[in-house]
Amino acid sequence: MIGIATVACAQDCRLPVYSGSLKDVKLGSWGSGTIELDEEEEYLEDKALKVETTGFFAGGRLILSNPQDAGQFLSNPEGGYLKLVVKINEPAPVQPGMPGGFPGDMPMDPGMMDPGMMPPGWQPGMMPPGVDPGAFPPGAYPMEPGMMPPGMDPAMMDPAMMDPAMMDPGMMEPGMMGPMAAPEPPAKIEQLRALIVTDLGAIDSGAIDIADYPEIIEDWVEIVVGLDQFKGAVDVTGGKIEQIALFGNVEETFWIGDLTLGYEPQPLVADAGPNITTKVDVETEFRAAPQPAGANATYAWDFDDIDGIQGEGYGAETTWTFVTPGYYTVTLTVSDANGRKVSRIDRLNVKVTE
Repeated sequence: MIGIATVACAQDCRLPVYSGSLKDVKLGSWGSGTIELDEEEEYLEDKALKVETTGFFAGGRLILSNPQDAGQFLSNPEGGYLKLVVKINEPAPVQPGMPGGFPGDMPMDPGMMDPGMMPPGWQPGMMPPGVDPGAFPPGAYPMEPGMMPPGMDPAMMDPAMMDPAMMDPGMMEPGMMGPMAAPEPPAKIEQLRALIVTDLGAIDSGAIDIADYPEIIEDWVEIVVGLDQFKGAVDVTGGKIEQIALFGNVEETFWIGDLTLGYEPQPLVADAGPNITTKVDVETEFRAAPQPAGANATYAWDFDDIDGIQGEGYGAETTWTFVTPGYYTVTLTVSDANGRKVSRIDRLNVKVTE
């Protein structure tokens, strides 16, 4: 594993804060959140870090054993970046059922009992085994509408409960409980937040939309955030980076497979151009801004981020035809063909009319 060491970033450089090893970092909680090495979850055959977050102010932090000069990454913030490879937990779907419980929690109509669960010869409507027939007046089982349950004091009975419909031992009549509210979908982390903490103060990434970034391998998403997007109350360029803290927007779990700080004097340029308006069934042109001299870049375009970020067009110039009116987010991903620089992403909005 590559350890953390102080680096003078006159050229492209990467500082792996976590890449499968805790040799040069310690883990610590932030607020009510936790972070730990997960013995089961892996990224590229290395153990991942498991973060339990309860919101944007509670998560986990990685504490650098050797604090790093912030200036090497922040002297030109457009060249500095934070790269994360993360996996988001998929919450279990809500089970359908009655409010406050499941259908099995409701009293069962004797006629609904599974005959296979009863002794041979038992038939629906017969007294369940083990019940003393003398405890019930004739005709009380199955209970007839309007009958008083055995042992019930009539003075204690709510008159409203004497409604024959309420005394039916079968299934309740449709609509008696009113419309059943649809269950709330389970919470899922949709945004992350990162803090870079120095001895002079901290800088904050703000909300990072996970859906804006591509999945690189199954369930793992690569996020690259330029350090020019981080904001703080003080200038921390002259300080030392001591910690990096990470949070999710809801109470849930996510994993970190890789966390890297980096700097590139000549980063790739991802500029998809201004927002545009076009029409249905019209071939629409898209053109990316040029790269710095000597860059060997590839370009991938996604023309509708609803189905995830994926390549649908390639090259610095491409075209696309929208077949349905509406509003679309187009994503441009610029990558280094040699794999030496981090990929950069830009987006533009497209309005498609009839």
